[in-house]
Amino acid sequence: MESNKYLSVKALTKYLKYKFDQDPYLRRVFVTGELSNVKHHTNGHLYFALKDGHSVIRGVMFKSSAGKLLFEPEEGQKVLIQGRISIFEMNGQYQIYADDIQIDGIGQLFEQLEKDKKELAGKGYFDSEHKKVIPRYPQHIAIVSSATSAAVKDMITTFERRYPLVRLTLIDTLVQGSGSMQDVLTNLKKADSLGADVILLARGGGSIEDLWTFNEKEVAMAVFNTRTPVVTGVGHETDTTLVDYISDLRAPTPTAAAELTVPFHHDIVEKLRETELKLTRNQIQAIQYRKQALLSLSNYYKFKTPALLYDQQTERLMVQKDRLAGNFNRHFREHAYTLNQMKSNIGHLSPMPAINNGGKQLAGLREDLDDAMRMVNQNLRQKLFNRLEILDSLSPSAVLKRGYSYTVKDGGVVKNAGDLREGETITSHFHKGNIISKVIEVNEDE
Repeated sequence: MESNKYLSVKALTKYLKYKFDQDPYLRRVFVTGELSNVKHHTNGHLYFALKDGHSVIRGVMFKSSAGKLLFEPEEGQKVLIQGRISIFEMNGQYQIYADDIQIDGIGQLFEQLEKDKKELAGKGYFDSEHKKVIPRYPQHIAIVSSATSAAVKDMITTFERRYPLVRLTLIDTLVQGSGSMQDVLTNLKKADSLGADVILLARGGGSIEDLWTFNEKEVAMAVFNTRTPVVTGVGHETDTTLVDYISDLRAPTPTAAAELTVPFHHDIVEKLRETELKLTRNQIQAIQYRKQALLSLSNYYKFKTPALLYDQQTERLMVQKDRLAGNFNRHFREHAYTLNQMKSNIGHLSPMPAINNGGKQLAGLREDLDDAMRMVNQNLRQKLFNRLEILDSLSPSAVLKRGYSYTVKDGGVVKNAGDLREGETITSHFHKGNIISKVIEVNEDE
């Protein structure tokens, strides 16, 4: 028996693999079927089986291609696969190595979606300048979603936990299947008419077909045209629909949308406490500052010795008085000298002309002297009144008029609370009147 005629399993498998790889019809195949046994490996590769009513073929899609898929492959989906056929040497089974997978019948939809996306982006509908501001503390939120979905229950729970003050209006909406687009359009308009602070458009995860309503151009335009800010939370974190690009705020999930729409009430309470502490601290500082200013004023040496308030002004007044008196005496002497000169000349002149002339000059001098005396007296009186007004504004009486008082015990002024004892009788003097009090308690700290 010639053993060299027999091939090893490995050699045969390699030969068959070579044949498969060299066959031009197997290098690029297009296969349709139903997915089963779908497994997403931790390394990023996708493993599956493709079947129809008669046969099954195993398949694999490597991480580099699987990461580019626009949907999540799931059990039972009818798909269109492009790839190559080869043999896996480890088990000798042939399988399809997929380069691209599309849901059967949805390829044209994706093409239209890309066209719509480019059109809206070109018109600037995705630009930040069109994004409406989400209120920081919304009071009323309208939810457009399916009332029976788990997503709605999660959102309501999140609102109750984070911000129980908010009022919620749930508008039950068909979010997938036939008629869902028209229902979403109708209820978006209804939500916009409520006067709510925010509209939350949301639904849970699902297949690409389930989410397709939110890829419709009409729905995206309805979101753009609302007066009310719109927050979207559609599908899972990996799902991005057309409405997500055009909404005012996109959240990865419905629960995340609820969290992004409202603040956490504990944070608000904490901020209010911080603000209260800051205001209290500022108020205490202001009071301490004014208290210190009042204490400094009360300790001013002129208030402790009231006579000092008058001494300086009295001295100035005396100087002015002496100066005015000196000026008056000088003018008087000058005019007296002139009068004496006139008298000495009378003997050398005819009596009548000299008398007449002297009388006129004397009358003129008297008028000048009277005018000078009146002017000097008027100036002196005005300066005296000015000094008295200054003295009056600085007097203890004026200080008392402004609301201050001073307290006397046994004839002496009380300067500190420590000078008093409980039960002692004191007298407090005001601008008008005084009161007699008995000391109940002495506090020296303030």
